[in-house]
Amino acid sequence: MPLSSQIGNSMSVCLARHALLSIALAGSACLGAGAAQAADANGSFAIRGIGSQTCATYVAALAKPEEFTRYGNWLLGYATAHNRLVPDAYDIIPTEPGVDFPNVVAVVCRSNPQMLLENAASSAVTAIRPLRQTAASPLVQVSADGKTVSIHQDSLKRLQAALIARQIFKGAANGAPSAAFTDALKAFQRSERIAVTGLPDIDTFIRAIVKR
Repeated sequence: MPLSSQIGNSMSVCLARHALLSIALAGSACLGAGAAQAADANGSFAIRGIGSQTCATYVAALAKPEEFTRYGNWLLGYATAHNRLVPDAYDIIPTEPGVDFPNVVAVVCRSNPQMLLENAASSAVTAIRPLRQTAASPLVQVSADGKTVSIHQDSLKRLQAALIARQIFKGAANGAPSAAFTDALKAFQRSERIAVTGLPDIDTFIRAIVKR
């Protein structure tokens, strides 16, 4: 499925979830930390391409798949550059980045319409840094109720460990999907009042690891 279709199909659902709404606040608060890495002595640097447009423009593009593809691809390039240049960050997103990273940036943008898209992307990266995977690990497929997502195995282990610590999951943090883990995920999602998918989505990671 093309990137624009993947993101377009999930965007309206993801943007409504309370777990992602917290990212807007965290991202805004962390903006200064991202700017501190700028190139010149005054903390300024040139922003090229789509990143120089405002968040309001990005939000308006969400309803136009033919336009949004350009934004989504730019944001995936941004995430890739972060993974390449920042130490201790094999992958900033523990789940499917083609859908989730643009969604998180969109939440930041909806709360900060005049912010530049590059700044919003930087804020989103800082806010979800606790979710990053520090080293490569295999992708595993996790399925529930007819839907399947790909996730790094080490990230799945972290999520399992978080649910074990909360005494919700009784199994092992081994990075292997199971019916018991799906049931535990649903129970946790239900308790957090987010979408009950039984899948290790970005909302669940934020609730279980970032907002402890």
